[in-house]
Amino acid sequence: MNMRIQRIATSELSPSSTVFQSSYWAGVKQHSGWKGYAFSVEMESSAFTLLVLVKRMAPFCSLAYIPFGPPLSLLKLSQVGVFLEDLAKQIRKLLPKGVFALRYDLPFEEVNDQNVMTFHTRRLRTLEQSVQPEGTVRIDLRWGYNAVTLGYRERAKRALRKAEQAFQVRVHEGDEASFLAWYDVYLETARRDGFSPRSKKYLRSLMMLSPDESVFTSQLLLAYEGKKIVGGIIVLFSPSEAIYLYGASLRFDGISCSYLLQDSAIRMACERKCGIYDLYGIPGPRGRASHLAGLEIFKRSFGGQPYYRSPSTDYLYNRLTWHCYRFFETVRFRSRRGIKSQAEALPSS
Repeated sequence: MNMRIQRIATSELSPSSTVFQSSYWAGVKQHSGWKGYAFSVEMESSAFTLLVLVKRMAPFCSLAYIPFGPPLSLLKLSQVGVFLEDLAKQIRKLLPKGVFALRYDLPFEEVNDQNVMTFHTRRLRTLEQSVQPEGTVRIDLRWGYNAVTLGYRERAKRALRKAEQAFQVRVHEGDEASFLAWYDVYLETARRDGFSPRSKKYLRSLMMLSPDESVFTSQLLLAYEGKKIVGGIIVLFSPSEAIYLYGASLRFDGISCSYLLQDSAIRMACERKCGIYDLYGIPGPRGRASHLAGLEIFKRSFGGQPYYRSPSTDYLYNRLTWHCYRFFETVRFRSRRGIKSQAEALPSS
């Protein structure tokens, strides 16, 4: 494919792209060791910007990673594999030396369709496990909050009626004590549900204000029982969408603050004129990521549509190094995910 790729500053990444392809996300991921590189890509029928994250995994060995990109909507199905291979080949010379593979987490494309693409060529390989969820639930907010609540299923309506009598939801105002109280709940949720918690440093970085607050901001919504913090969720807002990233809550018999937190976030997204609320993370197509099964019932109770995407896919620059890395990555992945199926906690992103 004819393609022209140029290096640009991360500040030049398109603000209309998904937040995971933004300068804001490059800054967030810097706190966990990823360095952001930005590119403009011009083709015959389209042009877009692209964020590529690079992290050193061992001396002289780095992994390059494209979160939820590149856009594929203008391509025919038969063109996608060729396009991904050509992009990986051409962008290699613009990446640091020692990059042994380019990992794609492709965008969500398919609505209610689990027949997603997979790839297996000499250098392009679909992975057995994905870095990010392969399924999600998205709620259309264009008609406003009242219209959205009409789509809530009876499960959510019942849970909300109970929760409203016991809990209150407030937006975190930035004080350290409240954040630490919620983080304790988050750690307890991680121990209970068997997932690896993010560090305080990383979660704080999510809530740092972007240089242009009108573009990307994250909010921590806290649930209180009286004066006690019993839950909270981190939601990322952009002009086009709101994305639920992390959540934690204490358990109560017959009642949950999680429904009230999500309802409050949906209301806030509507007030900000976001077009989509993304509940981010249900099992993938054809039984993949079954550890997220408990989340699907909860998230789909708010209505919305399931979306699916192709699994994480690697382009191999150095096959020997890639095979060694994949062996250790698979062992680590299985040890983390095999502890316990998650109930109402989100996977690390």
